[in-house]
Amino acid sequence: MGKVTEAGVTVAMDGTSPEMWGGRSGKAGPVTRGAWLQDSRFAMFIHWGLYAELAGEWRGKRYHGIAEWIMNRAQIPVAEYEQVAARFNPTGFDALAWVRLAKAAGMRHIMITAKHHDGFALFKSAVSSYNIVEATPFRRDPLRELADACQAEGLRLGFYYSQTADWHEPDGVGNSWDWPAEGRDFKRYLRTKAMPQIAELLTNYGPVAGIWFDTPGPITPAESKELVELVHRLQPDCLVNSRIGNDLGDYDTLGDQEIPRLPRPGLWETPDTHNDTWAYARHDHNWKGPREVAERLVRVVSRGGTYMLNVGPDGSGRIPELSARILREVGQWVDAHTEAIHGAGPTPFGPLPWGECTTRGNRLFLHVFQWPDSGRLVVPGLRSKGVSARLAGGGELAVQEVAGAVVLSLPLARPRTLIPVITLELAGPADASRTAYVLNGCRNPLEAGVANRQHCDLQAVSWMEKFGDWKHAECLGGWRLGESVAAWDFQTVEPGAFVLDVEYTCPEAGDYSEWRLEVGGTAVVFPLLDTGERARRAVFGWGELPRFRSYRVGILDLPGPGPCRLSLQPLDAAGAAVRITALVLTPVV
Repeated sequence: MGKVTEAGVTVAMDGTSPEMWGGRSGKAGPVTRGAWLQDSRFAMFIHWGLYAELAGEWRGKRYHGIAEWIMNRAQIPVAEYEQVAARFNPTGFDALAWVRLAKAAGMRHIMITAKHHDGFALFKSAVSSYNIVEATPFRRDPLRELADACQAEGLRLGFYYSQTADWHEPDGVGNSWDWPAEGRDFKRYLRTKAMPQIAELLTNYGPVAGIWFDTPGPITPAESKELVELVHRLQPDCLVNSRIGNDLGDYDTLGDQEIPRLPRPGLWETPDTHNDTWAYARHDHNWKGPREVAERLVRVVSRGGTYMLNVGPDGSGRIPELSARILREVGQWVDAHTEAIHGAGPTPFGPLPWGECTTRGNRLFLHVFQWPDSGRLVVPGLRSKGVSARLAGGGELAVQEVAGAVVLSLPLARPRTLIPVITLELAGPADASRTAYVLNGCRNPLEAGVANRQHCDLQAVSWMEKFGDWKHAECLGGWRLGESVAAWDFQTVEPGAFVLDVEYTCPEAGDYSEWRLEVGGTAVVFPLLDTGERARRAVFGWGELPRFRSYRVGILDLPGPGPCRLSLQPLDAAGAAVRITALVLTPVV
C-alpha cells in the first residue's frame, strides 16, 4: 500500500491511517431514515470474534494496542487462525445480559461486529462456512439471539461489516503474508462474499438499524454506491455510515476517538472505546472511569452528535465486570438527565471554560465539569432575558446579569454526582454569542482552532500512542519568521491575574526557539523546548509521535470587563518546527 502525508503526519495506507475512515458524507439522510439517530445520543459498540479468544496474545507475545488486529500484526497464517475457531466456545455468552447492560448504561442502540477484518462471520451464513455456527463448537448464532433480545428490551440493533478488508480471503484486502498482491480480484470477493453476506444480515434478523462499514481503502465509487443501494433496497430505513467510502452514506462517522471542537451539522457519531483496545485484551485495564465517560458523552452531544462507546467481551462471551460496573454508574447519571442527552440539541455558546451545554427547546442544560469554589457560575455570552435556573436535585438558583453575562449563585459544595446539571429556562429561543471568554475561577484553554491566523496553518494531527489507539489534536504550525502571528480575541467579565501555559509539541529542530507574547500592551519573551517528538516510530516502522507538554510562561494581568487580544509569534527560524495546540489561562490562587 502507498503512503500519505496528512497535516505533517506520514502514515501507511493499510487501514491503520486516518484514511481508514473514508470521507465525510456531509449528509443527514432522509428524515424518516435518520430521525431515530438524533434521539439516540448514546450507543454501545461491540467488538467480538475469534480475536477475543486470543485476548491480545499469540505464541507467548503480547500485542499492545487494538486486539482485533492480532491476525494482521502477528501475521498469523489463515490455516493457523482457523484453528482458533475450532476451539472458540463462548458458553458464557448471554445476549439478554448484554442488551440489559446497554440499557442500564442509558444506551439506545447497539452495533456489533458481524464480520471484522479477519473474515470470520459471527452469524450463520450460507455464503461461507467460516462462521460461528459451522466452524466452532459453539454451534449457535449469537446475532439471532441478540436481535431477539434487542426486540424484547426495545433497543435497536445494527451490524458492523468489513466490506474491504478480509484477511481470510485471497481476493480481500489486507493479507500480504499468505497471498501476493498480484492477481487479486477484489470485485470477485465483493460479489461472492461481502454482498451476499450483507444481504443475509438484512434479510434474516428483522429490522436493522444500520450497516456500519469500515476501512474503505481501495473500494471504488461505483462499488460503494452498489453497497449503499443494496442496503436501502433490502431495508429502506437502514442507515449506512460514511465509512462506506467515496463521500457516500446517510451520516458521518468521525475518526476513532475524535470529538470536534465546535457543533457540526447533520447526523454524525463519534466511535470511542472503553479502554485502549476495541476487542478484549487481557492485559489492557486502562478503563475510562464513570466521570470521564460521562464527560466525553456530553462533549459529543453538545456538538450535535451521537457517542458510541465500545466494549470488548472476552473469549467466554462475558463483558469484563469492571467495564460493566462503570457503564452502570454512567447509566444512573444518564437516567437522571435523559432530557439533557437523548434528543438534545447542540450548544449555542462558544467554548465554555467550566463545562458544556446541551439544549431542548427553550431550555439550556449546563453540565458543570469544574465546580466553582467561589459559588458563582458565569454563563458568558447569554443575551436572553427572563432566565430562571434550577440545579438538578436542588432548588432554584439566584440569577443576575453582569457585563453581558448571566451569573448563577451556586452552593459552595459540589453535588455528589458524575456531572452536576443546571437547567436554564428561557422566555424564548436562546440568544447567545459564540465569543470566547476567559473567566476567573476556571481553567481557560484558548485552543488553536479559535485563533486568528496570519501566515500560519491550522493542522489536524492524528497519531497512535499504541497500535490503533488514535489521538487527535488541532495545532498551529507552519510558522514563518517575521510573518506569522496568531491572535486570540476573547472577553473578560472582570479583571484578574492568570498563569499562562503553552501546550505544544516540538522536535529537536525547534529546541529553544524563542517566542513573543503580547497582551494589553505588555510583551513577554520566552523559549519553547524540545518535547521529545519523533518524526518516525521504530515500533510500527512509520508515523510520527507528537509529545505534547505545557510550558509555564508566567503570570499575566487581564483587564475587565471587556475585550482582550493575546498575540503570539516566533522570534527565530527554529520556531518553524513547533506546533501549538492551546494557550491555557488559569487564575492565580
